[in-house]
Amino acid sequence: MVDIHTHLLFGVDDGAKTLEESIEMIRDAKKIGFNEFYLTAHYNKGRFCNKNYDKNYEILKAKCEELGLGVKLHKGNEVYLDENIDAVLKEKKFNVLWENVLLVEFSPLTSVPTGENLIKKVLKAGFVPILAHVERYSNFRGSDLMRLKKLGAKLQSNIGGEKPKHIVRLQKERYIDFLGSDAHGIEKRSYREIQKEDKGNEKKQPISRVFNSFFRGLCPGAWIRSNS
Repeated sequence: MVDIHTHLLFGVDDGAKTLEESIEMIRDAKKIGFNEFYLTAHYNKGRFCNKNYDKNYEILKAKCEELGLGVKLHKGNEVYLDENIDAVLKEKKFNVLWENVLLVEFSPLTSVPTGENLIKKVLKAGFVPILAHVERYSNFRGSDLMRLKKLGAKLQSNIGGEKPKHIVRLQKERYIDFLGSDAHGIEKRSYREIQKEDKGNEKKQPISRVFNSFFRGLCPGAWIRSNS
């Protein structure tokens, strides 16, 4: 399985702090069934700007090979959309996931008109935005998220945890395009939490079954809902 939303690259944002923590997170993820990861560190102008990203990426990649972990790593970023987005898009110092696909987020309190405008700017710049953890945006209802999809955006929801009813409905009706862990560490916001929740709920399908049944088509390195 492929995880398109992670913060397991050490020393670049509020995720993993050390190489050892990155490795432990990967080992935890493998227990659930993940073997391919997009390292989507936060990209927030003025706070997280990919300092040490390339260097630490190569270190982590080499360590995984040395330990024989049998995983694939890909570069990426989770770009924060705010008043700085025009400059960020012009500079293009972030990492796309593949081709022109870009993982993005904005403030949980962003209004619907502001959010739509930000997504339009990303689209106008030539990128396909995947809006991360769509369950967090309190002002966005199902109809608002569907309008973003009609504009050309994709939707990503985090694995596990309680979800608002409109997100549950969108996922059930196959309008959520991607699932991701958004893992940030070993204990909190972690693969261990996902595994614990997975085992603790007998009525819930195993994570591997969710991924393998929900996403029918494979889009360069990530599970995506087939349009066929």
